[in-house]
Amino acid sequence: MLGVIFVTISFSFFLFYYPNYFSHSDNNILANALVTPEHIVPEWYFLPFYAILRAIPNKLFGVIAMFSVFLILALLPFAGNSGSSITSTKLSSLYNIYYAIFISTVILLGWLGQCIVEEPYIITMLTIFYSLR
Repeated sequence: MLGVIFVTISFSFFLFYYPNYFSHSDNNILANALVTPEHIVPEWYFLPFYAILRAIPNKLFGVIAMFSVFLILALLPFAGNSGSSITSTKLSSLYNIYYAIFISTVILLGWLGQCIVEEPYIITMLTIFYSLR
């Protein structure tokens, strides 16, 4: 309960006092219908999915890859418990390794989602995403 209260208070603090703190600076530029922006950046919570969609040129495969992230997340609790009598995920070292890889991949994809589309970032996104498999 203490963790839920802490997260709720910190979320409320940023929501009510600093709503644009995590927003990208390009989102504050006034809209002009005659000029296309150089780089469009979604909100921070969509950045990993945006990076996946940008890295895969086919739209259908991009959407399938995006939804496979949720499938990986749903199957994560079953990753380290095969053939073991341990039912808790706290004691499974394989589960902890998979979880650390998943979280670090999401953070790295979030960072790559806000970068400009250039060749090293596309190759890095594809390498990271396909390394999850």
